[in-house]
Amino acid sequence: MPDINKINGLVLCDEIHVNGVTIANILNIDSITKNCCTANGPISIAGPEDSCALACADEDCGNYYTDGTSGTCPLVNGDILYSDASCTLATSGYYSPTNCVGSCDYCYSVNGSGVITVTECPSTCNEILLSRSTESCTVACGGECTTYYTNASGVPTAGDYIYQTSECSCEGEQPAFTYYSNKCGERSGTCFTVNGSCQIGPIAGCGR
Repeated sequence: MPDINKINGLVLCDEIHVNGVTIANILNIDSITKNCCTANGPISIAGPEDSCALACADEDCGNYYTDGTSGTCPLVNGDILYSDASCTLATSGYYSPTNCVGSCDYCYSVNGSGVITVTECPSTCNEILLSRSTESCTVACGGECTTYYTNASGVPTAGDYIYQTSECSCEGEQPAFTYYSNKCGERSGTCFTVNGSCQIGPIAGCGR
């Protein structure tokens, strides 16, 4: 396919205007679509996944590209992630270079426009005593407690994660909603509603 950026010797995307028309207003020349994207890379990252926790644990690395600085890690908020050098936007979801690049424990949340939001990967797994139910908060609040795991350093809050494994990995197919409680036979406690990605959503108090 002809390269619009090399028509008549022009490097089109480096020009300010062509025949008096500014580059921003030129969509194509002779039906060849203009593409002035910048795809730096490749960079090795894993994803997409349904959560930061899953992306940070993923070891299936692939090559991606960005309009940002590919040689630094992490990328920065507002960078765009591409799935190839032709600037095809990466699928929305969560990505991470954690197991692909040394000493870069970060998560990239990518929206439908390919724009990156950078956060740190969840912290090391912490043990937590909880009861569990797939039925309701009422059942969870009345159950016996055993050891589960969370990325939270204290009492979990909405947006944190609860896991069944010590690797803090959301393994296998999870119910749409699971209910955990830290009441553990005490007079009061909290119920955490967790979605299929092991992430905490609504939080409610346990009744007596």
